[in-house]
Amino acid sequence: MRHKGANTASGRKVGSTWILPSEAEILAYERLGHYVTVEPIIPADLIDQALYGVERIYSGERDWRLPISGGFLDWRPEHGGLLRINDYVSLQCAELHAISTYGAIAAVAGCLARTTEIRLFHDQLITKLPSIDGATAVGWHVDKAYWRTCTSERLLTAWIPLVNIEENSGGLEVVSGSHLAPLQDWMTTFNDQDLEGIEERARRAGISMNTVSQRVPLGHVSFHHGRTIHGSQPNRGRQPRVALTVHFQDRDNRFQKVDDDHRQSILHVNDLLCRRGLNGLPDYSDPEICPTLWSEEDFK
Repeated sequence: MRHKGANTASGRKVGSTWILPSEAEILAYERLGHYVTVEPIIPADLIDQALYGVERIYSGERDWRLPISGGFLDWRPEHGGLLRINDYVSLQCAELHAISTYGAIAAVAGCLARTTEIRLFHDQLITKLPSIDGATAVGWHVDKAYWRTCTSERLLTAWIPLVNIEENSGGLEVVSGSHLAPLQDWMTTFNDQDLEGIEERARRAGISMNTVSQRVPLGHVSFHHGRTIHGSQPNRGRQPRVALTVHFQDRDNRFQKVDDDHRQSILHVNDLLCRRGLNGLPDYSDPEICPTLWSEEDFK
């Protein structure tokens, strides 16, 4: 698998000035666990190209092939259904690679995480077709619960709408302050559409479910901490809800071996995709799978 390198020199507003969060906004992110860019940071033409890439993915076109053929979500027309999820689209489609690795997005992530380097971890394309029966809800979950093989506590996710999100389209919802609670490692509940049931279990665990519906206009990006509880309601709107989630890791993140309750090693798909380091363990800095998207050195 080969693809063009990340565009770390793009995504600038004027000259060499990046649109970056202020110190006050970073402190608010650290307190709340989520942040929406005040200004649009993605050009309209990049979004249009990404939508073209979505069409190509759904028609079966791939610019690059992953080194494995299974173990990840890869919706195809024959699967049907109203909820379409495709993993690692940035490693398979040129147009989705361009937006996922866009320098401005990674730079904001670097500021929020207070790191000197941002690398890709993985990504997902999620489309919800309109429905009235709740079939497109995404359960309350915690990204870090899926990333227990990561040493870092500063991983974060960018949620990028590729269409205008209506109020009832099932946009992103987050639980403010939930990232400060102990890790809810049972919250691998992305596919559990019983939102009320998950909420009740979270409350019993001592979590205050202070939910916030994110308003993210086109060109803006929503970020949330890897431990922030989030999910979304069904799309009861009129149009498909199309969004890209890009998961970022900071400079210090490394693989760690973790066992589940049955003493079986926990496995992330990255562990199968990434090269092995000198220690024989998955290398989460593999430039093919987890390329560096932004570095503080870019500003020097």
